[in-house]
Amino acid sequence: MKRQEANIYEIAIEAGVSIATVSRVMNQNAAVSEKSRQKVLAAVEKLNYVPNGTARNLSKSSSNLVGVVVPDINNPFFSSLLQGVTRAADEKGLHVFLFSTDESTEREHQVLTTMREHRMCGIIIAPVSERDTQTLQQLTNFEARGIPVVLIDREIGADRFDRVVTDDEDGVYRAVTTLIKEGHRKIAIITGPDASRPGRERMKGYMRAMEEYEVPVLSEYVREGDFKADRAWGETLALMALPEPPSAILSSNNMTTYGCLRAFSQLGLKVGKDIALIGFDDIDALKWLNYDISVVNRDVPFMGEHAMRLLMRRIEADATPSQRTRVILPTELILRGSERLNTET
Repeated sequence: MKRQEANIYEIAIEAGVSIATVSRVMNQNAAVSEKSRQKVLAAVEKLNYVPNGTARNLSKSSSNLVGVVVPDINNPFFSSLLQGVTRAADEKGLHVFLFSTDESTEREHQVLTTMREHRMCGIIIAPVSERDTQTLQQLTNFEARGIPVVLIDREIGADRFDRVVTDDEDGVYRAVTTLIKEGHRKIAIITGPDASRPGRERMKGYMRAMEEYEVPVLSEYVREGDFKADRAWGETLALMALPEPPSAILSSNNMTTYGCLRAFSQLGLKVGKDIALIGFDDIDALKWLNYDISVVNRDVPFMGEHAMRLLMRRIEADATPSQRTRVILPTELILRGSERLNTET
């Protein structure tokens, strides 16, 4: 019968050292004696704490690899995020390995298994779903082996990990409030997945504004999206085919905005004249196409830098912290005119 995978506590007992020493060895921290280091490596081999190939490599060189896991590499948001992560990693001489899950929990499990076989010194991840127990267990196992995990943009496991997120609810609340003050009452939203923090928090912001200003929330105006352009395109066409279509749409992310614009173009609708639109996350490419879209914006590269620096503090720490850090960064509402309806000819 196959032996259950060992944890950091069993390694410490087998090697006759402290848990902190095991963590330092696994993180390639120089502040440990060669004698203790060899004891830990011997225990790693004996108990199959990591794959044997990885354990042998640990004794030869320091790991300088950081794994970054994102759900959609085609999304400009995650490309900008990676810029910030890489910039901060370069300052420390670390190399970034990028993995994309394509919003699939099955793919995410495979990616984390693959990362298990490499000498990662830390992981930054935007998990597909905060409800996925297998991903949660895999990430917990990484931390148990002294490999710190930082969540970015999305969350999982309550307070088990450090994380960097943004105040999405407030951003959407201010966006919808702006639409209401512009005179809109037929305000639709194309949401993100309810199993992800961004999707849920942005929906909360929409509901808070609508309820505060006593604007009716019509079920046909709340369309479930998946943060993908194709789904948003279909939902926008469905919205505009209603007997009473909305006068404004809140798009829950940049890929959703792309889908909305495709539908508007197909229907011959001009944003800011025939339909109002506020998106979430700026899209630089639209400026070259003469689209002036109002957005809830975030400093995405800074998010990436912040997550990387938070990870570095954990990598360089002597032991696993008793308290976790949750960083909530602000959003900015940028108005460019697409929130209005210009009826002048």
